[in-house]
Amino acid sequence: MKRLLAAVITLLLSAAPTVAEDAYTFKVTGVVRALPGEGRAANEILVKHEEIPDYRDSSGEVVGMMAMTMPFYLAPEVSLKGIAEGDAVELVVEQRLKPKYTEQVTSITKLAK
Repeated sequence: MKRLLAAVITLLLSAAPTVAEDAYTFKVTGVVRALPGEGRAANEILVKHEEIPDYRDSSGEVVGMMAMTMPFYLAPEVSLKGIAEGDAVELVVEQRLKPKYTEQVTSITKLAK
């Protein structure tokens, strides 16, 4: 019986999804230029951000990113309550390289002006 239970547990653990080996997070500070809507996806915000020195390319190499205005996509659990256009914010962005390259904002915090 113990062997059967051990075999079942081993099988279940091997079938469980694992955390991506190639996952990174980085912080981004910037100013919200546009909220979702007005031609953007329901989870897309436009942010004029500062340089991101620890940004990685799709191979995982640190290449950095210059300051620019670009869209960021929010994870489903992220709320924009209290965030307005023109607000200074800090974003935590999760970047996954595998199984498919994705980036999403996992946290947004309004900064004091």
